[in-house]
Amino acid sequence: MKSIEDVHLYCFTPGRYLRGRDPLEMVKAQIRGGADVIQLREKQLSKRRRVEFGFEVRKVTREAGVLFIVNDDVDIALILDADGVHLGQDDIPIELARPLMKDKIIGVSTHSERQINEAVSAGADYIGVGPIFETATKEDREPLVGTALLSKVRDICPIPYVAIGGISKANLSNVIRAGCTRVAVISDVLLAEDIEEQCRAIKRELLKSR
Repeated sequence: MKSIEDVHLYCFTPGRYLRGRDPLEMVKAQIRGGADVIQLREKQLSKRRRVEFGFEVRKVTREAGVLFIVNDDVDIALILDADGVHLGQDDIPIELARPLMKDKIIGVSTHSERQINEAVSAGADYIGVGPIFETATKEDREPLVGTALLSKVRDICPIPYVAIGGISKANLSNVIRAGCTRVAVISDVLLAEDIEEQCRAIKRELLKSR
């Protein structure tokens, strides 16, 4: 199984980008293309259905040696024996999640230097930094932080950090120039005609720039 330090391409379950396709096949295509992480991010599903689908994703990721992270829900992460949970700024704090998650991975979304420092101090295993670019993935997104914050993160953050928010193959070079080779990509992968090849192309650029 990969560790969070090994992560470069952070991918997601389809969510509202399903478009009538098989959700598990979309996950498998991302893994074949080089995804290092699959995050269960199915906000439109009931918790019951999220858990049912989560068991399927857990099986696939375990077989592939890919990290499986659950978005927001510590209880679902524990039920599914996920490798970790990703918490937003409005979710339960790390201090309350850690006793439950024990040595599993806890990631935190951050949108400022203050939040980055707080997450590191609280014991996060990695952080997400963004949104970097305009994105339609979250309707209630935070203000853009741009690549300027990314350029600072490498000097102030001792743990792995992942850029997120509107990242695509087209603007990936801007993220890499800011010193970040770990990216979370949602719509640019999930809406691609060939998901596997899109992941492969993005991963290739990230590894080339390490």
